[in-house]
Amino acid sequence: MKLRHIHMPSWAACAALRHRRRLLRGRAGALCAATDADFIGHFPGFVAAVETGFRHEEALLELVGDACLRPRRADHAVILCALHRTAAQVERGDLALGRQVVAALAALLGQAGAPPPAAPVRLAAPLP
Repeated sequence: MKLRHIHMPSWAACAALRHRRRLLRGRAGALCAATDADFIGHFPGFVAAVETGFRHEEALLELVGDACLRPRRADHAVILCALHRTAAQVERGDLALGRQVVAALAALLGQAGAPPPAAPVRLAAPLP
């Protein structure tokens, strides 16, 4: 999907990206504070919200012709893969892993300033 025909100032795109990340961070914080039963029930919706947020972010980066779009997409793919693998573990009852992943993602989304530059995401240990 090419969106370059629409002109958007880069400052507006950055503001939109920060807003989207704030929303995701808030949702992650609420999920971390949820009871175990609520955590299990809301985790799939959180994963879907992250997917939507990342698609929105990628569309905005494409609008402004940002050079980091391709590496950012790769980072998003790694994060989403981890979330989907974690979702399977959460369904099996591994809430500690789920909470750890959500907290780590919230910290990543909470970096101050503009969205962080595209950088490889490294997990401390491979997921089972």
